[in-house]
Amino acid sequence: MQGIVKYSSIIALGMAMTVGLSACGNPFSKKSDNDDEVVMSQTGPVLWESSLQYVRVVERDQPGTNQHPLPINADDMRDVLSSLYVNQRVLLRTQQVPLFSPGELQILSTTLAQGLSRAQPNEDITFVTLGVHAGAIAAERKTNSGRVFIDENGRLNIIFGLVHEEYRDTDQYTGQRIDRRVNPLLPGNRRADSQPSTRVALDNGQSYREVNGSERSDWLVIDIPTVLATVAERKGQEMTGALTPEMREEIARTKRQTDNLTDDVANIKEILFEMSDQLEQLKQQLEERQ
Repeated sequence: MQGIVKYSSIIALGMAMTVGLSACGNPFSKKSDNDDEVVMSQTGPVLWESSLQYVRVVERDQPGTNQHPLPINADDMRDVLSSLYVNQRVLLRTQQVPLFSPGELQILSTTLAQGLSRAQPNEDITFVTLGVHAGAIAAERKTNSGRVFIDENGRLNIIFGLVHEEYRDTDQYTGQRIDRRVNPLLPGNRRADSQPSTRVALDNGQSYREVNGSERSDWLVIDIPTVLATVAERKGQEMTGALTPEMREEIARTKRQTDNLTDDVANIKEILFEMSDQLEQLKQQLEERQ
């Protein structure tokens, strides 16, 4: 069970942070003369585009038929996307954090709903987004990319290329600028598992697709009615203040994680203190030998 989310605050923040990526520009303005122009369209294959980021209607990567078009409103799409979490390592502990930043949610909820409502059976929707996410020490830029379509059973499919992948403009070892024409940010495909370094943590109505008897780590299948019902139930519980046993366990688990994190920080401080003392002793020994 995912933690309780303050949806109203997420929506408000999403409106304020339309893309959630200060370093890559606001999607409704140009940051500098070197930035690509933002494109938003009600027609044509490009639904939204800003520099490296985009949402596009494309041909299926393999022959077949999708259940398109599918009418879905942006609010329902936001609830579905908001239900996706990933496991993130913070110091010595693992916790679940939202897959998409508020800015990513703002863009994807609108454009994916629009794309699915007008895509043809032989078309998919692909996306690349960049968002600012809380890190262990400071905020980090991360990228998500995927291929979206509705399968023969009416379920939402997302084949991820990248999941919460740390985004860099330059190579961390050489310092050289990364040429995205040579190293593009690619969505997933039906042919092969992209094997993302991070996996989505499954919740009600979510599963990984099996292909030839093996589970794909990049291919998420979402039963939209189940997810929306789960979201509505948790919203109702939050509004009424009713705490189910599951919610109480979630609160207790979060408290344990907070206590453990506090202990970890205390242990780190103690280790640093001991190291500083040892370094001081080593410094005195070196000075005595000179």
